[in-house]
Amino acid sequence: MNRRSFFTSSFGTATALPALAREETLQGHDTNLGTTELSWQGGRSYWPICLDTATLDKSIGIEAKLRLAANAGFDCVEPWDWELEKYEKEGGDLGNLRNIIRDLGLYVPSVIGLWNALDISRENFNQRLSEHRNRLRMVSLLGSERVQVIPNMKDKKDFNFEMASWCYRSILNMAIDDYGLDGAGVVFLNFFQPLSTLFGATRVAFGADHEKAQIIPDTFHMFLGESNLQSFHHLQGDFITIFQFSDCPAGVKPHARHDDKIRVLPGDGVLPLVETLRILRKIDYKGPLSLELYNPEYHKRDPKVFLEEAIRKTVSVAQKGSGEPQN
Repeated sequence: MNRRSFFTSSFGTATALPALAREETLQGHDTNLGTTELSWQGGRSYWPICLDTATLDKSIGIEAKLRLAANAGFDCVEPWDWELEKYEKEGGDLGNLRNIIRDLGLYVPSVIGLWNALDISRENFNQRLSEHRNRLRMVSLLGSERVQVIPNMKDKKDFNFEMASWCYRSILNMAIDDYGLDGAGVVFLNFFQPLSTLFGATRVAFGADHEKAQIIPDTFHMFLGESNLQSFHHLQGDFITIFQFSDCPAGVKPHARHDDKIRVLPGDGVLPLVETLRILRKIDYKGPLSLELYNPEYHKRDPKVFLEEAIRKTVSVAQKGSGEPQN
C-alpha cells in the first residue's frame, strides 16, 4: 500500500519540498537499514557514530563543528534547529551547508528538534503550525533523514497521551508527505514527568497508529527516569530513530531534575552501556549512536583534542557491544 495515498497530510502540501536534497546527502546511508557487517569505524562498530553538535560550545559555528566532527572521525552529525536558524539569519544557505556535509563524508540522521510539537490541544498545535513547518523546511533543506519531536514542556500539567499521539501523527504526515523526510521520533526526558520513560514514548508512538512511528531513547534519560533496559527486547530496531549516547558518573541516583550538565563520556561513568548495545544488536538496531554531552567542563577544552578523546572512548564502548548478540 502506498503510504502517501493512505496517510493524507492534515494540512496540505502547499509548502512541500522535494526529497532530492535528502537523497543527495545520504549517499547510500540509512540509519535504520544499514549493513549487518561491522563496517563502521574501520570495522570496530556495528553502528555509525554521530556527534550531537551541542556537545561542542555554542560559540563554535555550525560549519566549524562539521569540520571538527569529520576530522575527528565521526560518521554523521545531529545539529540543532537554532544552529540552522542562526546560519540562515547570517546569510548562509542550508543547501550549501548540505553540500559541505556531503563533501566532508558525513550525513545527518536527525535534527533536534520540533519544540512543543507534542502539544496539549489541537488549537495550540495549529497556533504553532508555522513554527513546525519552518523547522521542517530547514531540516529538509539540510538533507536530514528525520527529526526529533519534543513535547510542550511549559504546560506539562495538561499533557495528554491521546492528544500527544494526535500531534505526533500530524507531524509524521507533514514530515513525510510535505517535506520528504523518512520520519520523526518521539523524545522522552527524565525531567518531563508525563513523558519521562521509554514506556511513555512508546505509548505516544503506538497511539499515532502510523507505520513510521519511532522513539528516541537516551541512555542518560533512561537511567535518571528509571526506564527498564529489558523493555528493548520487546521492540524492533527500526522502531528507534536514533540512540542518544552518554554516560553518568558514579553516585548519581535517578531523579526528575534537568541535569544534563553532569553527562560524561562513554566509559567514564557507571551506566551499562555495553549491555545496552548488545541488546540493541540483538533487536537489530542499525542506526547511529549519537554522542550527546552538555557538560560545561567539556566546552572549556580545546574542541579538537576533546573530540579525539570522545570518538576514541565512544568507539571503544561500541566495539565491546558490537559482538554477536547473545540468545
